[in-house]
Amino acid sequence: MNTATPLRLGPATLRNRVVAAPMERNYCRHDGSPTEHYVNRVAAVAEGGAALVYAEAAFVRADGRVRPRQLAVDEDSRIAGLRRLADAAHAGGALFGMQLVHGGRLTKAAVSGYTPVAPSPVVAEVVDGDLPLELDHDDIADLVTRFADAARRSAEAGADVVSVHAAHGYLLSQFLSPRTNRRTDEYADPARFLGEVLTAVRTAVPELAVGIRISAYEGVPDGLDADATIAILRRAGASTLDFVDVSAGCYEAGQWITPPGELPRGLHAETAARFRVLGPPVGVSGRITDEAAARRILSLGQADFVTVARALHADPSWTRKVLSAQTPRPCIACNYCTDALRTGEPVGCAVAPEAAGQLPVVRPAARPPVLVVGGGPAGLEAARTAAANGHPTRLVERATALGGALRLASRLHEYPEYHRILDWYAEELAAAKVTVELGNALSPAEIAAQPEEIVVLATGMPRAVPALPGAPAGRVHHLRDWLAEDHDLEDEYVVWGADRDGTAVADHLVAAGARVTLIGAEPEPAHDVGARAKILPLARLRASARVRLVLESVPTAVEPDRIHVRHASGQHTVIPARGPILVSVNGSDALSPPRVVPGKTVVAVGDAAGHGGWSALAVRHAAETIHRLSQGEHA
Repeated sequence: MNTATPLRLGPATLRNRVVAAPMERNYCRHDGSPTEHYVNRVAAVAEGGAALVYAEAAFVRADGRVRPRQLAVDEDSRIAGLRRLADAAHAGGALFGMQLVHGGRLTKAAVSGYTPVAPSPVVAEVVDGDLPLELDHDDIADLVTRFADAARRSAEAGADVVSVHAAHGYLLSQFLSPRTNRRTDEYADPARFLGEVLTAVRTAVPELAVGIRISAYEGVPDGLDADATIAILRRAGASTLDFVDVSAGCYEAGQWITPPGELPRGLHAETAARFRVLGPPVGVSGRITDEAAARRILSLGQADFVTVARALHADPSWTRKVLSAQTPRPCIACNYCTDALRTGEPVGCAVAPEAAGQLPVVRPAARPPVLVVGGGPAGLEAARTAAANGHPTRLVERATALGGALRLASRLHEYPEYHRILDWYAEELAAAKVTVELGNALSPAEIAAQPEEIVVLATGMPRAVPALPGAPAGRVHHLRDWLAEDHDLEDEYVVWGADRDGTAVADHLVAAGARVTLIGAEPEPAHDVGARAKILPLARLRASARVRLVLESVPTAVEPDRIHVRHASGQHTVIPARGPILVSVNGSDALSPPRVVPGKTVVAVGDAAGHGGWSALAVRHAAETIHRLSQGEHA
């Protein structure tokens, strides 16, 4: 069995073993209908070779909406919009799938307009949820009907496959878990409601492939494990389905739903293999980011197909490329996409600028030479886009390697996948014949004297270390400057600035065996990072005896073995602390506007233009800026 082999799922035949997962990305309007961008992204993934392309999990009843821009399948009026997605998938040669869901206790009245319902009145504290109403028998019967109606609408819209979402802590999985099902009636049986839904859906669409998505385990101490989950599925009738798609985790253990880069590729595959005892073909998700991971899973017989989400968000042509031994633009498992859901805006990608929305269309025109100054993510994307648009392009970087802050981050154990995008950019620039000059720090005067007509400044934000009274020369370092050099490990460090960078470095140092005092003005480390991306490092820092967290505080003075700290309450304390002080607090917030150079167009991109903080924002801004320049828009 290999990735390219077709696969039969009941009445449906997949052209290969790659399934595009039902990934939520805020691509809908607030009325639950898909936008043009949604249609275009489905088309791109289908044209990119995936065998089955799912829409995101669509809510089957209005009180089951979890997010304001979630796809809807709760009324017949939704069919026309869904048909556009199906048509896009079919035009690209793929099958189209719908996943049906109700959020249960994970919904909020502020989003859905309704009081949440659940098997039992157990609040979802992880999302600051509302107290749900316990479902009565009439409402349970109505929900069974709603799932069946949603399946019928899916079929009428052109879907080939329907998947019932019983994973990740939504309503169906709430009935399965003893954490959330505390009933004493017949629905205390975790298989009862699921079995009724599966039977109703199967009856409603006998001509479609019908399957289930399930969390193999919840990933919390009092949650379901694989043995319990398999036993429930067997009793619920899952053996009669056309497939079982295996994921893992719940909202309280989100690291298993969208695993970060420090977890192994294909981490759920071994557990997924156990679900073969049910009989139907088995799929598996979880960090399947390259052809090697997919091939290993399939060749070992751990699953019959792989369900891929973030890798296809990073590169919709991932399937075609891995099947033809090409290198796709790699997902770096940063979980920006997952955490960006909370913004309510179309979800971008740290490596793919087009993910957040269509980029400006480039018309045929003369392409003057472009100089890009700075080789971080914005500079790399600017150079790649300029060359792709036909500009003779030169990139100049003052460091001896490309990557900027992303390269520094790739040295930390939390970010082992970051190097992959830098390697990809290097290959792309070489293939596009971009001239790359490393170790060349151009001054403003030298930049003005360069021959290129267009100058793109991707030089990042200016950095300065705030004054720290009493600190001797050589003890205080800006964190990024310190990371750029090699150092022997000290016994103890102070990290001032508990933002994303400071927290990641503190976590790295502790893992290496050092003691760390982490001082930050915010009430929580990594306050500028979404919840999913920081689950593991925060858990480690809070559990480690080698970490002292000093939050809602700022240092005011330094002594050789102590630091004076002022807390948000106004109280001053003195903390024992030795070793280097690594600062992730910027003493300079001023952006330098691009200089006006006669005869040249000079623009700034990414951090240098105030569009940074995240690679996703920087690369998007760089790509948009270059496209506009290619159109002759110089403003």
